[in-house]
Amino acid sequence: MSVTFQKPKGTEDFYPEDEALKQVLFAKFREVAARFGFREVSTPAFETFELLSQKEGEEIKEQIFTLEKRGDEQFGLRFDLTVPNTRLFLQKQKELQKPIKWMMCDRMWRYERPQKGRMREFYQMNLEIFGSPYPETDAEVITVVIDFFKSLGLTQKDFEVRLNNRKLLQGILTELVGEELVDEIIRLIDKREKMEEKEWEAAIKTAGVKDVKALVAALDMKTIDELENMDKNSLAQEGFLELKEVYKDLDKKFVMIDLNTARGLAYYTSTVFEIFDKEGKYRALCGGGRYDKLVELFGGTSTPATGCAVGMSTLRILLEDLKKLPVINQNLQYYIAPLDKKFLSHATKLAGELRKTSTVELDLMRRSLGGQMNYAKHLGAENFIVIGENEVKSGKCTLKNLKTGKETTMQI
Repeated sequence: MSVTFQKPKGTEDFYPEDEALKQVLFAKFREVAARFGFREVSTPAFETFELLSQKEGEEIKEQIFTLEKRGDEQFGLRFDLTVPNTRLFLQKQKELQKPIKWMMCDRMWRYERPQKGRMREFYQMNLEIFGSPYPETDAEVITVVIDFFKSLGLTQKDFEVRLNNRKLLQGILTELVGEELVDEIIRLIDKREKMEEKEWEAAIKTAGVKDVKALVAALDMKTIDELENMDKNSLAQEGFLELKEVYKDLDKKFVMIDLNTARGLAYYTSTVFEIFDKEGKYRALCGGGRYDKLVELFGGTSTPATGCAVGMSTLRILLEDLKKLPVINQNLQYYIAPLDKKFLSHATKLAGELRKTSTVELDLMRRSLGGQMNYAKHLGAENFIVIGENEVKSGKCTLKNLKTGKETTMQI
């Protein structure tokens, strides 16, 4: 009885063309981030459960893939890159020259229900800046992502940045719903777009909000002028001024103010943002913000920090939908076809020489000449070389360009 094994639920396999696309996206991201001075780092796939479960909310704790406990050690697979990067920063906090600007392209895991654009094992492209409290730092992080998306051929017609500030939101909510309801209402605001409006308003009311209309009116403000003119407590005013400073340094073609952008993770303290496709068809392409208390929470000296993560899966879906996937060049430059196994050593030597500067395949299946020609065309080989009795005796071979049909003679 044969057994057919399937990949684990919520994971992806990457065949050569898929892996090539992933690496092209990573390379583009690295290239753009490097122009801004970001340097790449790497961390283990698993961390201590104690680190991963520090104040990220109960929902995240339930999503951590935990490894079997051995002795007194308990580990879990990382669910994002910010937590391990913060731990990495902590280890050399005193000796690192600020600001620290790191990037990372890697995989992580969350135990949750898989859906389109959201997997249990997934890949992100990540930016972190440690050490600067200033709004231009947040603006730079957002600008890197905008430039990255532009480098992929995306325009203001394709995506938008939704910008907010947690202090501004918390200050407004404190006045409207009371301090004790703020965390719960922020959690519901983060879910607003995923729910029907009537259903969401009912959930807000059930949570204890008396004046739902006033809350909706506040959340739907979209301009600096509207926010400037509203009555604000000191926390909201502080957040508004930060928002205003970040906004002025950004390309307004791509950026909109959206007080519904709350970000679910509990560690955000100030600027928050998410990037969506313009039509709102998919999950967020990118999310991030400022987390000035995270280093201190993990036992380090208080350090301002900001960053973001771009989800590869949703970005790939959008690029495919818009027919803007990068062109993947995996073309083979030479295919060498020995006419018989006795000419294989000669073909191998020629392949060895050509491989010093070019991509080369030679027949490993002992096919007929016609079979080799068909396979070479299937691979997209540019040139086809036959090695037989005449070629070995003369020391010369014919190189056929499979694109143009032109033939030239070359020394073996």
